[in-house]
Amino acid sequence: METNKKRKVKKTIKFVNIFIMLVMLILIIYGLTNLSFLDEEFSSLIYDYGVLALFVISILLDLVPQLISPVIALGTGIIAGINVHYAIFATVLGSMLGSIIGFILGKKYMFDVVDILVSEKSIARVTGLTNKYGKVVVPLAAISPLPYLPVLLGAMNFSKKNFFTYGIIPRILGIIIFGYIVNIF
Repeated sequence: METNKKRKVKKTIKFVNIFIMLVMLILIIYGLTNLSFLDEEFSSLIYDYGVLALFVISILLDLVPQLISPVIALGTGIIAGINVHYAIFATVLGSMLGSIIGFILGKKYMFDVVDILVSEKSIARVTGLTNKYGKVVVPLAAISPLPYLPVLLGAMNFSKKNFFTYGIIPRILGIIIFGYIVNIF
């Protein structure tokens, strides 16, 4: 009886997981094919609502897996005339909040799904590889305008200490440096 329940739970989780992956894939494809539309929409919001829009957009850009980085929104905000210090502060705060929420969601919910679907040996291996090589890959993603996916880091059981050290801190530094560089030009 217990085994039957586990099978049903696994099937349900697999279905939900496939559904979520498809939705994420559709969103990524939409984002790639409509990048100029999204950029224009974000720019419009930043021009209309200023620092508050920059903060909210930064949260969403680091929380939801997609291809636009908060540094793009920051650049738009500075070009729109938002004070560079306020723009950097709003972007850093929003990015940190979005990253932390995404990481927690990935660690709490997505890792449980991985735990049910994958063997303990495989989980230990992936966790070890993530924490070992993530120390190189995560800071590079965090400081670049490339996608930075805290949800996946949580799902791959990246340690909290490593996430803050190699993810959050480089992300903050990257945003600050980018903001001041944009301001100079």
